[in-house]
This record gives sequence, structure tokens and C-alpha cells, in this order.
Amino acid sequence: MAPPPWPPAGSDGPPLLLLIDRRDPDVRALLTPLGDLLQAGERQRLHRLRGEGDGERFLLGRGALRLILGSWLGCDPAGLVLGAGPHGKPELLPPSDGGEPPPRFNVSHSGDLILLGFHPRRPVGVDVEQGRPVPEWESIARRCLPPGEWSAIGTLPQQQREQAFLAAWCRLEARLKARGLGLFGPPPAPGEPDPEAWPLVLPEGYVGAAALA
Repeated sequence: MAPPPWPPAGSDGPPLLLLIDRRDPDVRALLTPLGDLLQAGERQRLHRLRGEGDGERFLLGRGALRLILGSWLGCDPAGLVLGAGPHGKPELLPPSDGGEPPPRFNVSHSGDLILLGFHPRRPVGVDVEQGRPVPEWESIARRCLPPGEWSAIGTLPQQQREQAFLAAWCRLEARLKARGLGLFGPPPAPGEPDPEAWPLVLPEGYVGAAALA
């Protein structure tokens, strides 16, 4: 897995997005090498994951993150210390000597896809969801989405509503993750702009979004 060049052109530009498909034979060949990059706490978390595919998704996401960041920063990927923001969002701690701040990043995975987003300066959020039935979409949308957004979904033909809800959910999650918050975190402070989010073109059966704060 050859990391792309860093930094991308323009620190005010869009995030760099990388998509990993765990069905790819070349990706599967990296499962063991990437696992060797994990630290003890990450290995413990990996061993606790019991759901189908959960362990592979976590290993690929965290291992690829370490490999890419280590290459960009010129250091041992296994030695990177990943901290967490106030609401648990993984992050690299800024250098104590006041040097160049580290890349901002975010990871999401669903089904067979792992999505990573990076930006040299701005907090980034990404979210990917595999298409699936969501019979309770309307009650979730009423609780979590802006009224105009969930009501617009309700005007669509019945067969399009669940997919449209998942797409709206991805945009919501990406914005929240860009702000470093969970689903029920506080709204933006007065004058604080809500992160911009945009949909992603992904393989059939998936929807996703990215956002910058």
C-alpha cells in the first residue's frame, strides 16, 4: 500500500480521501503486516471485536492509518502515539516543540469498505454506510435530522426513502465527526459555522459523505 504524496496541493482545498475494499486480494495480503503495526491497546480492542468483519475493518482502518501517517511524517508507523479529542475522536498530538502541526484525519468503515480522510489543516469527518433496510428511518430522522431534511425524504417515492435517509445520515455523521462530537453533542456555538459536507461517489450499494470544519 503506497501512501499518496503529502501534503495535497493547497491547505485550504478539499480533504484527501482514500477508499480501501477489504475484498481486494492485494488488500487481504496486507492484513498480517498491518496488524504488526498496532499497539497493545489496539490489539486488545481488535480481539474484543466479535461481529462478522468487525476485526478486519478495524485492523485495515487503523493499520492503514498508521502506515500512511508514518510515511508522511518520516517515522515508525508502529511508534505513532494516537491520542483522542475531548469526545474520543482519534488524533495525533501536536509536536511539543511547536513545529508543523500533524495531519488531521478521520476513518469510517461499513460492509467491505474502509474510508479514510485527511487534511493538512482543517478537522475532517468522513462516514460510509452500506445500503440496507432501515424500516425505522422516519423516527430516527425526526430525532436527528433538521425538519426540512427529513420532510424532504418523505416526499420521495417509497423505494428511495431508506437510501436517501442513509445518505443524509452520512452527511450528519461526517459533520459531527469533523467537529469532533458524538451524535448528541452540542450544536454549533453562536457564530460557529456548521461544517460543510458533501456526498461521495462510492461503489454500488454504498453511500458516504465527507466534511470539513
